[in-house]
Parts: sequence; C-alpha cells; structure tokens
Amino acid sequence: MSKLRSNSLIALTLVALALSACTNQAPYIHNPNEFNRESANFGKEITDRESVMICYAKSSTTVQDLLAMAQAECGKFGKEAQFQEHDFLHCPLTTPARAIFSCSKPE
Repeated sequence: MSKLRSNSLIALTLVALALSACTNQAPYIHNPNEFNRESANFGKEITDRESVMICYAKSSTTVQDLLAMAQAECGKFGKEAQFQEHDFLHCPLTTPARAIFSCSKPE
C-alpha cells in the first residue's frame, strides 16, 4: 500500500508541474511578509522602498518587463531601480524565478 501511495504522489506531482508549466502567470512584486501578521508593516501602505523583488516565469517575461516593473515601483518613491541579483526557490512554482532590484535616489 505504501508503494501505491508513493506512486500516486509522484504522479500527482508530475501532473501539477505539467499544468504549472502551461500557465503564463504575469510577473508580480513579491512581499515575503505579506501574510505575516507579526510583521511590523502588516496591512500598512508602503511609504518608502529600498528594494523590489519580482517573481516571474522565464518563459513569459522579458528583461524589459522586469526593468519596467522595477522602475515603476521605485519611481513611486522618487527613486531609480538598479539590478542586484537573480535567484530561485523563493517564489511559487508558476513564477519560480526572482529578480531583485535596489531602489536609490538618482544622483
């Protein structure tokens, strides 16, 4: 019975991955503490931004999309976006890549 459960779990995982690969979810700004009720900023509007993290799918997002999103978000606070790094495993499966930009005052 354990082997049957294991095979079922593997099959379900493969189906989920296949379905997520077929979706083209739009990139979005990632806030890791968005649902953390213990966060000091929970439920509050952002008044300043030091960085922007954007989750996206490489198959449906261009570098220009990421730059435009980061510039627009940093621009709300009179700042410019500067690319910092790129990583994985911090966003959901449908948008597994994450680009991180810093927001700084123009010189």
